Amino acid sequence: MNYDKFLDRIGFDVSRETYKKLCRYHDLLLLWSRTHNLIGPRERGELWDRHFVDCIQVWPLVREGRVILDIGTGAGLPGIVMACCADPAAHEIVLVESLSKRCAFLRTVIRELDLPATIENSRVEDVSRETVDFVTARAVTDLTGLIQYSEKWLKNSATGVFLKGKNWKIELTEAWSYWTFKSDVTPSVSDSDGVILSVSEVRRD
Repeated sequence: MNYDKFLDRIGFDVSRETYKKLCRYHDLLLLWSRTHNLIGPRERGELWDRHFVDCIQVWPLVREGRVILDIGTGAGLPGIVMACCADPAAHEIVLVESLSKRCAFLRTVIRELDLPATIENSRVEDVSRETVDFVTARAVTDLTGLIQYSEKWLKNSATGVFLKGKNWKIELTEAWSYWTFKSDVTPSVSDSDGVILSVSEVRRD
């Protein structure tokens, strides 16, 4: 996907430098996927439309924060995509991933692209970092599980920004049976049935 088409798809501006970083990330992801279980074979031709466009739409919702924690980042979606957009003087993207092999890939990407990102090679329950402005996640678990994983930050003024699919209304209703929280819905540009749920002011009922 060329630069102009990418901007048209996402609906906001990113620099050519950011686009070049995404291109390099794309190439590294394909290279490592030959030997590591990062993305499925059928997804390799759809990285821009299926993954990059989907993930980058989180960025306008979190870029005002300094520390952005991406839980269950996997191959870096959306964590590395956000890090490609981030300003090293203003942002730190923290990637939480429990599998060491995936962390080896993430370290390579961060080093080669010189990204303002760090890695927590652990389960999210074991992350000790206290100060976080935003928590993000994609394809990790349902909303109830996401709030449970990130509750210690969401109760302490952080906002959760979660990419969700067609069942988001059901997930939202279920989560409200456990917590009181404020939610905002942003339509997805990549999935007509999907949304981005922003969750804040979380309190247990």
